[in-house]
Amino acid sequence: MNTREIAYSIFEQLNEEQLKGFIFMFKQFYPISTEEKEMTEKEKALQQLESMLHEIPDLDEKKELAKYREEKYGK
Repeated sequence: MNTREIAYSIFEQLNEEQLKGFIFMFKQFYPISTEEKEMTEKEKALQQLESMLHEIPDLDEKKELAKYREEKYGK
């Protein structure tokens, strides 16, 4: 087993708190670039928005759009 494989096997055994501690200790040596940090924040925001999505059963989009247009603009 080479060094990288050993390190990977150790990471696989760490729980979330231990991984956060590792990142905290080593980010001073390997700081996250501003671009990566922004992307991480954007990804987190996207995941939050995606988690809000849900299917609406029996939704007829064309019917709802027609109803909205009629209410908003009349015929």
